Amino acid sequence: MSTFSTIVTSASIIVHSTLFAFALRRKQRFHDAWAWSAATLLLGLAASASYLMSDDIRFVNDKIGRGFIFAFLLMAMLVAFGAIVFYNIRRSLLKAWLALGIVWLVGLVAAAATSESVPIGENEWLINVFTSPDVVSIITLAGLAIAAFILLVTAFSGFYSAFLPEVANRALFWVINIAILVTAIILGLSGSEQLVLIGFPILAFGLIGSIYAQMSHRVFDIRGGLTLTAQTLVIMLLTMLFMLVALFISLNLELTNDGSGIAVIIAIALVASGLYIPIREIVEIIFRRMSGEPLTGVTQATRVYSQQVSKAVDIDQLVGIATQTLNQVMGVRNSGLIVVNSTDPDGKSDAIELFVMPGSGVPENIETHVLLNLASPIYHTLASERLALSQYDLEFAEQYQQADKQEREFFTNLQMGAYAPIVVEDTLIGILACGAKINDAPFTAQDLEILATMGDQTGIALRNARLFADLKHLNESMSNLNKGLEEANEQLAVLDSVKTDFITIASHELRTPLAQIRGYNDILDALNEQGLLDQDQIASMSNNLRKATERMEGLIAAMLDVSQLDVNAMDLNFTPTSPEAVVRMAIEPLTEAIKERKLSLSARGLRGLPQIDADLQRLVQAFGNLIVNAIKFTPDGGRVEITGSLQKATKPGEQDHVLIAIADTGVGIAPENLELIFEKFYRAYDPALHSTGTTKFLGAGPGLGLTIAKGVIEGHRGKVWVESLGHDMETYPGSTFYVLLPVSQPSDGRRVLQIDDGSHSSAPDEASLLRSEPSPGTLEEWP
Repeated sequence: MSTFSTIVTSASIIVHSTLFAFALRRKQRFHDAWAWSAATLLLGLAASASYLMSDDIRFVNDKIGRGFIFAFLLMAMLVAFGAIVFYNIRRSLLKAWLALGIVWLVGLVAAAATSESVPIGENEWLINVFTSPDVVSIITLAGLAIAAFILLVTAFSGFYSAFLPEVANRALFWVINIAILVTAIILGLSGSEQLVLIGFPILAFGLIGSIYAQMSHRVFDIRGGLTLTAQTLVIMLLTMLFMLVALFISLNLELTNDGSGIAVIIAIALVASGLYIPIREIVEIIFRRMSGEPLTGVTQATRVYSQQVSKAVDIDQLVGIATQTLNQVMGVRNSGLIVVNSTDPDGKSDAIELFVMPGSGVPENIETHVLLNLASPIYHTLASERLALSQYDLEFAEQYQQADKQEREFFTNLQMGAYAPIVVEDTLIGILACGAKINDAPFTAQDLEILATMGDQTGIALRNARLFADLKHLNESMSNLNKGLEEANEQLAVLDSVKTDFITIASHELRTPLAQIRGYNDILDALNEQGLLDQDQIASMSNNLRKATERMEGLIAAMLDVSQLDVNAMDLNFTPTSPEAVVRMAIEPLTEAIKERKLSLSARGLRGLPQIDADLQRLVQAFGNLIVNAIKFTPDGGRVEITGSLQKATKPGEQDHVLIAIADTGVGIAPENLELIFEKFYRAYDPALHSTGTTKFLGAGPGLGLTIAKGVIEGHRGKVWVESLGHDMETYPGSTFYVLLPVSQPSDGRRVLQIDDGSHSSAPDEASLLRSEPSPGTLEEWP
């Protein structure tokens, strides 16, 4: 070995030793890849040291010499280096790579041990191997080619699959580093001393790149560097061309050394420089367009953004203007606005809520809000330090690994590239978000600085927009409150008149039976004094007195029921009951009235309904009131239809319901009265108009029947409502009352096994009613 070779090899050993010592002092920055980094450096050091061995030293029957040992160490170093690549790019395949590498190295050793000669690394081996290949050489070259191919494919796949430009740039850096290291290994295996010496500095350069990539949070922009290099070369060629042209013209003009000659040279220089400057600017613009960089400068970009966002009035408009302007001036594909909502107005909460505004360029079907802890390093960077933050830093910087997993996932799912705080009066009120650049270049420190400046410029606009939104919401709320107040005042006025009308109604409803009782009492007294009473007269007047007292008792009972509803004191005793029986029992007392009024009443769909848990007496009372209401407001000869249906549950945990509709062909109900008719003492018509019976057409009453019906039905956890096309005394649009009842009641509902006869007045029991047939002419059909 020549002196020069010894010096170069020794220098390589020193470089490898220095790199190992440097990496050892900073091994904590290598994390779990330190073992593979140390193995790579030590194997490179051993390979350099092995090259100092004498060619005369041989092993294994003089077959293995310096060349094979040197080559084997280089290939083992490639396996260790590949482990670093897989750890950084595709960690899931690390074990597979190691297994493949071990098989390759073991196969190489086995082939060398069984072969007659091992020419690897010997003089001119790489040239001669293609003319006279052997097993060891084939395993070496095939393994090297496969290993290089796998590493390059892995690095390129990491480049193309990376969402963040910084990650893609790091993968591209590994592509270059792999190419450098493989080139150094090929030169080392060549067997040519000159090529091996050239390979040593290349190998050292590749190992330095490996250490740099692992210790650096960011690597330099590869694509940006290549673009800048190409631009610099073009400008150098352009400068040289102008200088040569100017020099050529000056030489061919045969200028003299007097003043005129100097003047011509100055003129040529001025013309050349005048042409050079704009052409150079054109070249720079062309390269910027080719690289996808925005053509606006920093000052112009911030000025344009400030002018645009100041035009926004409401927050939706601000989102549109801010995102559109950011896309233009920053050269990004998408952007968005995140607003901050305090979870505690008193400032005592330990977190704030981040909410992505609609219209932001984020993927669909993602979580658009998250709680950001005030102790989070993300909040500290944005709010306290007021610095822009890149998504790459969020993913890989050590300080953000302590942030809550939910916080990091929220920002990851947004698929943005950088974030800038919007701070007003030392309070974080929003965040500007920028997506990936159009040219897929990583965000530089200058980009983040520009974005932070734009975030500051957005602060006043966002605060004003939110104040405008709050004011608009306040005005809408006040308008709704005023509207509700007007409606409430109108209802109060109506109800106030109802109270006055109640005096008139109650006086009539009470005085009428009292007058009858007093009148018949006077008649009895007079006839008794004259001795003219007979049994028929006594029976007739007793019957009339009984009707009067029953009417008075009914009114008092209704008023007591309403009072119980007011204090939620009505006791409901639930027992299994069929809806058909309830409707039959409600209709039974009205049979004669229906016949007298020549009304047609039909019922359909009730027999097939399931049993329901209900208080039979109260539910019969409620349906009776609804049917009486339909009869009263349907003219003679009209029609009342009752239909039933089963409403199946549509969601898990819900239960089936029974829906019963009572439709009539009566006078109908005005839209403004559809809810008021269920109020106590309310009557939709003149309270001065009275009727001599509760089932007569437009018959009078105290206005309590529908109130009681609603209270009883809601006590069954049901619902009652009415629909009508309006009120008309000529066309009779009619109305339909709907009753929705659950099939079963909660387990806490009071249940009884049988109905107490003493507590259910004179209503017929369900069993007897089911055995009886409807009165002739009462029901058209009962399917």
